[in-house]
Amino acid sequence: MRRCRDCWHKQDYQLPKLRKKIIYLDQFVISNLMKLKNPVTKGHASVAADPFWRELHDLLFLLRQLQMICCPDSGSHEEESLTSPFNAELKKTYEALSGGITFKAFDSIKSEQIGELALAWSEGREPAFDFDPTRGILSSDPNGWNERFYIVVGDNPFISEARLRQVRAELHANIARLFRDVWGKEKRNFESWYDLERFGYQGHLGNALVRSRKERLEAMLAYRPGTEISLKDLEKTLSSFAENLLASMQHIMRFPRDGGERSREEISRLETEFGKANRVAEAPFVRLQSLMFAAIAMRAAQGQKEPPNEGTTTDIDTVAHLLPYCDAMFMDNGCRSLLLDVPTALRPPETAKVFSLNVKTQFLDYLRSIRDGISAKHIQAIREVYGDDHLEGVPSAQDTR
Repeated sequence: MRRCRDCWHKQDYQLPKLRKKIIYLDQFVISNLMKLKNPVTKGHASVAADPFWRELHDLLFLLRQLQMICCPDSGSHEEESLTSPFNAELKKTYEALSGGITFKAFDSIKSEQIGELALAWSEGREPAFDFDPTRGILSSDPNGWNERFYIVVGDNPFISEARLRQVRAELHANIARLFRDVWGKEKRNFESWYDLERFGYQGHLGNALVRSRKERLEAMLAYRPGTEISLKDLEKTLSSFAENLLASMQHIMRFPRDGGERSREEISRLETEFGKANRVAEAPFVRLQSLMFAAIAMRAAQGQKEPPNEGTTTDIDTVAHLLPYCDAMFMDNGCRSLLLDVPTALRPPETAKVFSLNVKTQFLDYLRSIRDGISAKHIQAIREVYGDDHLEGVPSAQDTR
């Protein structure tokens, strides 16, 4: 919108449509970019001495202000930052890159993918997963022209730092036990571990369903009138992810999209056959995480002594849920190496979109190629809307002044 300073007449002008690249930056990237700008942090000197981080910082922020990339944040960023003494600085860094655009919670992504499997089954067709990031997977449209300011909220008051640390420690202990007592002792090939992981996910959901109902009953029976209920016990009275997922699938099986209601017999048949076929194993996030856990199992079987560190499970969770929706991800070396360990016949084609420090030059080249692909029309729009200072560092823009 433009307005005359004298008479205040206003008129709208159409800006070019955008197709920004969706780039996910792992927490270790956010951490190093934060250290680069904060001299008081431990590790600042080593990060500042490495020219890679300065160039990466400048390229990312340049492409963001050129409206050519979007680097959404996620629940992983929020949770991993909360356990850091520099939470505020980390939050400021990832939100400066995301502009307040956030990926949906991983449970929502699970529900959508499993929901499509259930819907396809009820309609007698193959599932059609939609990985277009503009269709609801993000908190807002990533292809909009950025305002000069964005609004974000503070930390989620219902996420406890102590609880996060406890959950991560318990999860790591379970993975370490599997690594030592199962993966390191049982002799299976990769395909066997992969199938065991993905076909076992439905059983995991069933166990979670039974456990949440049992915990709710125990919490209700233990409650005494007049006493204050703890947050932990209050959470047990709420519907769990497994319960909500089951209710959603039951709704899908009961009500066809074209209206009406199926008979009880038809509903029962669809639900039973869906479970017997174990279609949940075909969810993209299940397949991806199963491939990476199978790669860890093979490493244990081949004699690796040390189990994965605490951050590995978070990285696997992040890649499994977000990779299909991204144009590129810059992850930890270990996470990318797990994907490369997957046999070629099973390796997902999206692996090519995952970068790490081992191929950091390639990632910089990727970002430069985005910058150098800017069109004259786009340059003119940036100049008119934001001014010439937004075009500093863009070689092709210097010839069009």
